Amino acid sequence: MQVHLSMLDAVDPRKPSAIPLVLTVTAAQHPAVQGDFRDFAYTVRPGTGAASA
Repeated sequence: MQVHLSMLDAVDPRKPSAIPLVLTVTAAQHPAVQGDFRDFAYTVRPGTGAASA
């Protein structure tokens, strides 16, 4: 399963970005994790540009 998020650059909105999120599971695992992946995808937001630890 994959999702492509499109976001605009906060500094230059003329620069769109497409961010692919990919979940790789077996067909048997898919029903069990599909909801979690969807919930995760909804939480992805642009960062501040600061490196994470």
